[in-house]
Amino acid sequence: MAFNDSKSRWISKSAVAVAATLASFGALAQSANDAVASDGSLVQQREAAAYNPGARSQGAPSFNGAPRVTDDALHREGVELYGATQRSAADFRRAVELRDGAKNKASSSAEVIIGVDRRERVYTTEFPSRARVLITFDGGRCSGTLIGSNTVVTAGHCVHSGGSGGAWRPVGSYRIYAGADGMSNPYGSCTAKSLHSVFGWTSSANEQYDYGAIKLNCTIGNTVGWYGYNSAAATLNSPAIVGGYPGDKPLTQWIHADKVREITAEQIFYANDTTPGSSGSGVWWDNGGAILIGIHAYGTHGVYPHSSFNHGKRLTSADVTNFNYWKGLP
Repeated sequence: MAFNDSKSRWISKSAVAVAATLASFGALAQSANDAVASDGSLVQQREAAAYNPGARSQGAPSFNGAPRVTDDALHREGVELYGATQRSAADFRRAVELRDGAKNKASSSAEVIIGVDRRERVYTTEFPSRARVLITFDGGRCSGTLIGSNTVVTAGHCVHSGGSGGAWRPVGSYRIYAGADGMSNPYGSCTAKSLHSVFGWTSSANEQYDYGAIKLNCTIGNTVGWYGYNSAAATLNSPAIVGGYPGDKPLTQWIHADKVREITAEQIFYANDTTPGSSGSGVWWDNGGAILIGIHAYGTHGVYPHSSFNHGKRLTSADVTNFNYWKGLP
């Protein structure tokens, strides 16, 4: 059947309008918590939940790791040990000089000591301190926490610079050190297989969604253990511990125990002392195991409660879905 020119033009315009409507609908259908990866893939929440159907929707338990650590066991887990257990003086200086991976002033310069510095140094011979990690990459450093044999969770800005104009950090530049302790790397090092975050961070650099994950080319968690996580544990005045690798300390691990001072739908606020380099540290408490309730990323800025407390991502059921998904990836 032939169409006259005017009818053809009308059909053409209609097709364009339909396409635009579908594109708009697709954009609206994307959730801020949809998982995105350094390979360009995007997995919506319903797909992420279906990927690991056996996982608990509320969270997962912790694992204390192996009672005895040997070089042979670490080697079997794919950990790099040769030249990794003790840093050279030059490597130590280079790592110390790396700055927090934050993109903006709110996260990079305002992580603060609130009043008297109450941080305490911890050593990494036992769980849970050995399951916290120092993250270094091309041009930056952060902290993170193992939640599985080969999965580290951290701040989103530690894997992607944030926003549609941002970019993924170079995957090949990552070195992850479980339980790093100054000049010593008692559990060697691992490299990164892939980087992960969420649409709300990579599309708009929204600090409410500043969290992500790193999949490792090793299974170090089977030796050092991993943290659990829970979306229901963050309540007002509940305990909150922040532990990681602050930039004003020489690659040593420090913690500070406080409590949850304020909460919003997506964020958790606390008076724990932090400095740049602490980004990505787990916010946790001991509730029958080391249980994450948030991911630290920001200092004081803006209006209350942001102006009064260091803060980060509060674990919600959507975050747990992504943690389960990332943990289940090979």
